[in-house]
Amino acid sequence: MGATNGRQPIEDRSQSYISSRNEWQKKETRLSHNFVVNAWLRLLFFVAAFAVPFLLCEPWTTSFFIVFALSFGAFLGLVWRANRISYERMYVAFRLQLLNKEIKALGHEWVDEADGADLIEMEHDYAHDLDLFGKGSLFQFINRTATKGGYLSLGKKLKTVLLNASQIRARQTAIKELASLNDFRQHYYALAAIVEKGNKRNRQLDVSKQPDLSFITGWTKYLIAVFFLLLGASVLLVAIGVWSANVIMWLFFLGLMLAGIHLKKINRVHNEVSSLGNYLHRYARLIKHVEQTDMQSPYLVELKQGLEVDGQTASEVMQRLASHIKLFDQRLNMLSGVLLNGFLLWDLIVCFRLQGWYQKYGDQLVRWMETLDELEALNSLATFTYNHPNYVLPRLSTDVIFTATELGHPLISAEERVCNNFDFSEQQRICVITGANMAGKSTFLRTVGVALVLAGNGCVVPARELEYKPLPFITNMRAVDNLLKHESYFFAELSRLQMIVERLKEHGELFFILDEILKGTNSLDKYQGSVALIKQLLKYNGCGLVATHDLELGQLSEETQGRVFNNCFEVNFDNEGLSFDYKLRTGVTQSHNATYLMEKMGLIPSENVRF
Repeated sequence: MGATNGRQPIEDRSQSYISSRNEWQKKETRLSHNFVVNAWLRLLFFVAAFAVPFLLCEPWTTSFFIVFALSFGAFLGLVWRANRISYERMYVAFRLQLLNKEIKALGHEWVDEADGADLIEMEHDYAHDLDLFGKGSLFQFINRTATKGGYLSLGKKLKTVLLNASQIRARQTAIKELASLNDFRQHYYALAAIVEKGNKRNRQLDVSKQPDLSFITGWTKYLIAVFFLLLGASVLLVAIGVWSANVIMWLFFLGLMLAGIHLKKINRVHNEVSSLGNYLHRYARLIKHVEQTDMQSPYLVELKQGLEVDGQTASEVMQRLASHIKLFDQRLNMLSGVLLNGFLLWDLIVCFRLQGWYQKYGDQLVRWMETLDELEALNSLATFTYNHPNYVLPRLSTDVIFTATELGHPLISAEERVCNNFDFSEQQRICVITGANMAGKSTFLRTVGVALVLAGNGCVVPARELEYKPLPFITNMRAVDNLLKHESYFFAELSRLQMIVERLKEHGELFFILDEILKGTNSLDKYQGSVALIKQLLKYNGCGLVATHDLELGQLSEETQGRVFNNCFEVNFDNEGLSFDYKLRTGVTQSHNATYLMEKMGLIPSENVRF
């Protein structure tokens, strides 16, 4: 069901993305050219390093080694440049990936990628009924996360609506500011994608789990100091001829022995952190991007302040950990590992540094990652806000349950969208919506539900105006049987309805969305049960929407003195057949279409049934 006015703002956004994509494609072409040229130069200087000295100089002379050093140095410089170009190409590729995604999203072209299907919870209060996750879902439409942490954070947000008005307003301000920082969000996405790509082991860094470094005790520091004193003194005494050079050899074996005492534990520590140096280095770059961005909204300022500790920035502190891990990785070369441990107690020193880092900052690491995940999820909501400048930020109320002008569903394109006005008056509590099959009842219920999810996350909604009261809300639109629990469809629905009543008793007020309740029983039983349930919901101060085919429920408006009110969707019949306008009207529906459709499909004989 419907959304908002005008295509021009969206078209402007699309043209902006296309223009930006063209610029980045030019950069991609230039980098590809530079990469090829650099590869040929690298090969040229490598060959030159081993050929030119022999061609131009007398072998093994000073000039010979100078030419070799210059040629090989140029080769190493080109290797460094190749790595730099490769990084830039990867960055540009992710920028282009995001721009293509935005262009497709504005055209409502669904892309086959992370859609949140793994986040589906059949028994969630509303997520499954509203199709928030899975192919063609709201999550897939707004998801602009690149890391697993951001992906899970966005999913968690859609499954949780804020109920505190001040928190919602703070979130609205933060999302509005992020929406204005278009380049910041795109740069963040590319850096985050590089972080995720750098996770070569296809595992997430479990920052809550710290390596066991308990074998590094207070005596370790003194042991290292004494060893270096002995080594320094021995080198000096050997140099002046007082001691034999054999002493150095014995100290070398002593160093290996000291490092080898805890070899099994050191190996275990290294296995836990190995190869994460580059991963953390890239995370540090992502954090630095946030630290260097000026932010004004209180919520974003608070997030940034969470990336500081002891007067230092989180990027600096994390880079230090990355450096420690890179030093630890030197032991991967067997020869280097033996020499470094024999002469420098390398493993013990690195473990000592790691222990110091984790003792001081280990608990902060979890918080930093959560901050980044939160910001990445907010970027997705901000991008949705930026892409739809004609959507509106909801107003919050303490008494208005829900009122909207030109409300629509964000997953329906503007060309096909039909907008509706809807509101609860001061005394009204439950809206009974009637209508024929396919007239638009269920879509409208989901439209309201999705609007509540977006509003409860501080995001814009597809409407000209929207005001609502933040309330816990729950739906019952798609109950399913459960063979494992030996539950029938009807029992599953009753259990869901029981939960809604219990929640009402617990919270005192609750917004519910119910679609065709008690489908699994006969019409009389269904009607009587529906009437009793609606009265029970009113008794406990419930409010919400109930879609039904039972036209008799329209009589509840008079019985409840208007606390239950009626809206409907109608079907039009003309010479061309059946048509729907999907417009919400006041009152109870007067049209039916089941028999008409059955006749058209040849299921029953035509008897010129009048509608």
